[in-house]
Amino acid sequence: MPKRYHLNRPDLAQAVAVELRTCRDVNSQQRLLAAQLGISRRRFFDWMNALKAGGVAGQLERQHGGGAAPQVPGAALTELLAGLQSGQWKRAKEIQHWLRDRHRIRLKLPGVYYWLGKLGGVLKVPRKTHAQKDAGRSRKVPAHALRTVGGLERGWWKAGAPVGGR
Repeated sequence: MPKRYHLNRPDLAQAVAVELRTCRDVNSQQRLLAAQLGISRRRFFDWMNALKAGGVAGQLERQHGGGAAPQVPGAALTELLAGLQSGQWKRAKEIQHWLRDRHRIRLKLPGVYYWLGKLGGVLKVPRKTHAQKDAGRSRKVPAHALRTVGGLERGWWKAGAPVGGR
């Protein structure tokens, strides 16, 4: 059985109980209930150290900013979605130029493809193929594949036949 962690500070335990009754934020409630919840030992001890060092206010204080702001803000994102639905662009490069000229947002092509994926965009123009490609030839089954299928139909693989069909 794992060791139980005890706060050993009745004043802090009382402060946690009082704050817990009035707390509405889920993240703060989880931190306050850390002594009762089954959480990782590392996180638990980080929270307890913060509680001992700064009291309840120190424990509830957020240590990070929540991540970077999105590269394409809300208004530009709404216009981008409307443009995609209306078929305004055919290529990602056109979207890249539109974002740069209209909204002063500089994205590389992988960034444009990222946002296209997030918004459910699809490629409307088929991928390029070689100009001299023989379409009929690519549909033909190769001869070695036909020989393999023919060998399977003759049953060379059945019991007693040597490996390789010979």
